Formats: sequence, C-alpha cells, structure tokens
Amino acid sequence: EQTALEISRGDYSKRILVASPHTEVGHLGQSLNVMLDRIDTSFEERQHTIEQMRRFISDAGHELRTPLVSVRGYAEMYRHGWITEGEQLDQAMERIEKEAIRMGSLVDDLLALARLDERRPLDATPLELNKIASDAALDTHAQAPDREVTAIEDAAGPVVIGDEHKVRQVVTNLIGNALRYSPEGSPIEIRVSSDAAKGSAVFEIVDHGEGIPEQFRTKIFDRFWRADTSRNRETGGSGLGLSIVQSIVAAHGGVVSAHETPGGGATFRVELPLAPLGDDTVPIPRLGLK
Repeated sequence: EQTALEISRGDYSKRILVASPHTEVGHLGQSLNVMLDRIDTSFEERQHTIEQMRRFISDAGHELRTPLVSVRGYAEMYRHGWITEGEQLDQAMERIEKEAIRMGSLVDDLLALARLDERRPLDATPLELNKIASDAALDTHAQAPDREVTAIEDAAGPVVIGDEHKVRQVVTNLIGNALRYSPEGSPIEIRVSSDAAKGSAVFEIVDHGEGIPEQFRTKIFDRFWRADTSRNRETGGSGLGLSIVQSIVAAHGGVVSAHETPGGGATFRVELPLAPLGDDTVPIPRLGLK
C-alpha cells in the first residue's frame, strides 16, 4: 500500500515487492510491476522523440536559414545599387538560382521524411534486384561518363517484395553519395547477392574514395549529420539522403549498414527479406513505412 502511494505521487521507479507470487495479491503486484515497466519505457520513448524533434526542427531551420540569408543579401545589394548591370548582375542571379535550387531540394527531402514518418503502406510488388542493379549502373554511367560503373549480378536471381520506386530511390541515394565522396574517374560497383539460409537478399554500393571512419558509421544515418561541419553545403548535400535510405529500408523490414571497402573506400550494404517461395505475385500488406 505504501509503495502504491509513492507511485501515485509520481515516483515511477518504485516496484512492489512480491513475497507470495502465487496468491491473488502476488498476481496483482506482478501485474502492477509490468505496467510500471511499460510506463517507464513509454516515458523514455516520449522524451527521446521530443529531443529528436527539437533537434530536427533546429537543424532544419538552420539549413534553410543559410540559403535564405544569401538570397536576401543579394536582393539587398541589388536594391542599394551595389550590383550593376553586366557580369555582377549575372553572377548574383546565378547565386540566387543555386540557393533556391538547394532550398527546393532540402524541402523535398524534408517532405519525403515526413511521409516516411507517417508510416504509409507500401505499394509492394515483386522486385528483381539484378534488374534494379543493372538499370542503376546504366543510369549512373549516363550521369557520370568518366566513371566505370559495374553491376555484379547474382546467378540465383534474388527477388524481394517491396515498393519499386522507393527501393530504386535507395539505390539512387547511395550511388549519389558514392559519386560525391569518391575521386572523379574512380570505379563504382553495385553487387547483388543472396543468402537462402538467412532468407535475405543483399545489394552493396561500393566506392573507392575516402571511406568512413568506424566511429562515424552509425551516426551517418542521423538526420543532418555531417562528419565535417565545415564541409561545403553545396557539395555536401542536405544531410538527409542517408536518413531517407535508412527509413525506406527499415520500412521493408531490412537493414542498411556502412563498411570499409578493402583497399580503401566505403561500402553500403542493404539487406532485404527474400520474397516467399511460390508467392511472388501477392503484395505483403504488413509492410509499412516507419
């Protein structure tokens, strides 16, 4: 009774001492302890969510503020007559256009993450990873002709159940990351493999660039996280691409991780559940965005 009174006053760390677990009072005490454990967990999750949201809003505001300040600055310079006709005006308009494009890209990424957080159901269909890899290699070569992009397919022809648009978005984001952080002209590989025993299919995006230090390999999937805060924001991206990748992969019941490429570079590995055998035409309704 005393313990219950202290709990009612807000001390949720208290637990009821169950001396006789096989009695009715003992059963009641055990049930209350289980309930208190769940309340504690809920409070911790709620606090973690609030802290994440505050940090996310702060980071998003900071990211949007930077290009807005640039646009406002050029507009004021023009209004005060400090920018004249000719080369100066052309340069100012070019900078305003680039900042507007970057803001648009950032807003698109924010909207994508907001939709992912809403846990909307996926448009799940059977997907051949070999085909997705070969298509991605062709698209990347068209985008960067100086790169040798190779799709290494799996003879087993792994099939997963997922949203084709979003799975392709994962591949596109990871390849874009590889192009951005590896030297011009260096090769990129897209490897597909499968493990029937584990019931999983794997595709990897392999680059031969600067790589990712081990202590950063989990943090890189956090929203707006950058290893180098002084990195140029135009070349460094919005800091949301890998967060979008992680959210999409998690929605498909998979896992994404970063590893070191032998000889130097970064390898991003995505593991997805294989499609059920003999049932490759029926979408799985349990898949949902997280």
